Amino acid sequence: MYRVVTVRIRTGTLLAIVCACLIAATFAACGGKNEAAQPSGSDSTSIAAAEGSMESEAENFGEGEGQGEGEEPKKQRERSTTVRVSSTFTGDLVKPVVAEGTIRARHSAEIRVEVGGKITRLFVDEGRPVRGGQLIAKVDDRGYRAAADEARARYLQALSLLSIEEENPGAPEEAVQAVRDELANLEKLERSGKITAEERQAREIELDVQALKEGKFHTEIAAARSGVSVARTALERARLDLERTEIRVPFDGVITGLKLSVGQLVTVGENVCTIVDNVNVEAEVGVLEADLAFVAEGKPVLLAIPALRDTLSVQVDVVSPQFDREARTCEVLIRLKDPTGRVRPGMFVRALIAGETFDDRLLVPREAILNREGRPLLFKVEDGRAKWLYVELGESNADLVEITQVLQGGALSPGDQVVVSDHLTLTHDAKVKVKSTVPIKDPWAAPRKVEE
Repeated sequence: MYRVVTVRIRTGTLLAIVCACLIAATFAACGGKNEAAQPSGSDSTSIAAAEGSMESEAENFGEGEGQGEGEEPKKQRERSTTVRVSSTFTGDLVKPVVAEGTIRARHSAEIRVEVGGKITRLFVDEGRPVRGGQLIAKVDDRGYRAAADEARARYLQALSLLSIEEENPGAPEEAVQAVRDELANLEKLERSGKITAEERQAREIELDVQALKEGKFHTEIAAARSGVSVARTALERARLDLERTEIRVPFDGVITGLKLSVGQLVTVGENVCTIVDNVNVEAEVGVLEADLAFVAEGKPVLLAIPALRDTLSVQVDVVSPQFDREARTCEVLIRLKDPTGRVRPGMFVRALIAGETFDDRLLVPREAILNREGRPLLFKVEDGRAKWLYVELGESNADLVEITQVLQGGALSPGDQVVVSDHLTLTHDAKVKVKSTVPIKDPWAAPRKVEE
């Protein structure tokens, strides 16, 4: 007795139909040889299921293979890449000299006491801006005022003793002025090297003796004899001490390091605070010896201040005549004016000084340059397509690159549009859509000068 084997083939193929037919033929032949053997009910069901499965797969095979016969495949629509472009141009390429340093105040002064005493009033606070001539503190002036009054009384007393003889009023003022002019002329001759100091001294003595004989200094002699000259000098000194009891600001700035308090006793020469000019400041940077040949006064500078996240366009003001032999650098000063007070002494700065300049070069933005298999190239936009150009590069800075020659792909002229974004995977002759035109970035084209 033979057992029926049910076979099911997936995914309609011609091989499945052939196999099914062979199984059916084999079963029929075996049944003819043993007619007495009858299949059981389960075997009959399996045969019928196999026949139905083969018919269904045959139908599926016909539908799958016959669909779409003779039809042309649909052509996919070409997609465009959205890019930004910039222009090539002919201009001067500036290679900057990089130097680092710090901000410092152009004017700063330590304020010291000129007369001793007790502080009676304090007019300023630490860190506050002040104006030139403003009062900082007041020293007790009662003793100095009394000394000034006493000196004035002595001066008036000396004046009362001064009497000029009417019969000998002395030489006229014109004669006295002539002697003074001659003394001034002798001083000029000594400074010019025409006479020596000894010759000048001898000549002055002769002039003084002759003037005394002629009575030309009669008034001065009378004032000295009566004590008026000494009294007047003492009065001026007392007035000066009284004036110095007021400690004042020498120039506009900010108070720092204030060490005063009301009631404190101070002595002559004691430091009480420091005034820092925070408006007129300067950057002190060190330029390497190898770059010094390209640095000169008046050259444009891009001064980056990281603490402020800002870059200022300024210029070189001073190139020091001295050279630091240990660091192999030269000090360069870059002055600026900051009324806001944001630029503070001590801040770190990085200066890009306009150095060597290459005139009339064909330039493109640095972002336009790509590297494919070690070869530089760029994409030029032409009739809505990206055309690659393999190029040879020349000089460059942080923003621009010089194109010395186009090696392959066409020509490049001033005014041509080159792709500067979304071009890392761009292919030759790809369709592109220009989203925007990026302005040419050339910070050295027209730097502004800081007003003094």
